[in-house]
Amino acid sequence: MLNRPFIELLRQDTQGLIDEMAQDAIREEEQKLNSEDDILQKYLHSACDMLLSPTATMNCLMEPLLPRVGVAALVGSSDSGKSSLLRGLAMAVASGAGKYLGFELKPLHARALYVSTEDDRDSLSTLMRRQVAELGRIADDYERLEFIFDTTNLIEVLDLSLTRRPADLVIVDAFADLYTGPMNENNRVRSFINLFSQLAQKHSTLVIFLHHTGKRTEVLMPSKHNAIGSQGFEAKMRLMMELRPDPVRHEIRHLCVVKGNYLSSDFKHDSFELRFTEGLNFEATGNRVPFGALREYDPEKERRDAERTEERDSRVAEIRALRDNGLTMQEIAEALGYKNKSSISRLLAEESA
Repeated sequence: MLNRPFIELLRQDTQGLIDEMAQDAIREEEQKLNSEDDILQKYLHSACDMLLSPTATMNCLMEPLLPRVGVAALVGSSDSGKSSLLRGLAMAVASGAGKYLGFELKPLHARALYVSTEDDRDSLSTLMRRQVAELGRIADDYERLEFIFDTTNLIEVLDLSLTRRPADLVIVDAFADLYTGPMNENNRVRSFINLFSQLAQKHSTLVIFLHHTGKRTEVLMPSKHNAIGSQGFEAKMRLMMELRPDPVRHEIRHLCVVKGNYLSSDFKHDSFELRFTEGLNFEATGNRVPFGALREYDPEKERRDAERTEERDSRVAEIRALRDNGLTMQEIAEALGYKNKSSISRLLAEESA
């Protein structure tokens, strides 16, 4: 038989082991809860805290046009000067210039990165020398502007660079050279841009893509739909601008805001007129020009538009004559060969608009 002291000692040891196991389980549960709390704090944001935040207006890199964080795009034809304008922006941010194109700059780091797929080191050096000479600055002013020409593992390179040396701005020139998939596949385009969007959020920086407009879009008004590719491209952009040459004055360009949900309508109907200088720099003239005045004259399009207008007016006259004779809208539609009366109603609405 086991004696009583031995039984008591065994019970104490067993209880101690149970207590230790219980403590381990409690600690494990606490660690799990702490980990879950960390996850919730990282991903969930209180609406109350957001509303009580001292930031009352959009935080901007270039007030009020360019947001401080996110992805944006500058689109335009091949001869519009897009690269020069974005290079000038990067130079202004990195050199500590107070303004660019008449807008106030508010950089936090005074550093910019420029990814170039179309120009190599030597050609860009030549172009920048022209810009710097005209601006009256020196090379040392641009120590905080860095270029990337090899785009292998670009996301990883940008991530490392922005981690070690935070920058206010990343220019990607040009989008079509990096994205090699079909432009009409929305999901693939959005997924590609999302890589840069996540990078922008992680490092609190602004990424601006240079992209091209479609053929013959100069005969159309400036629009977010003029960019080559799918709706997925413009849908991911916080801001989208089109740079367009003036139809008459060869030295004038027009910077048109074609998308910017945080901007008032005052920004989205008239261009900001710029002068493109011999030194490849841009100067704001202070003038604004309505988008409708920026279309190039296309006699063939004007002829087609006139023919469509004449045909519509003739058909509307027929509809009204039949209606005056007592026919219903459905009867009119059948008499004129339309499937239903909604087509008749639409014609009348277009004519009265």
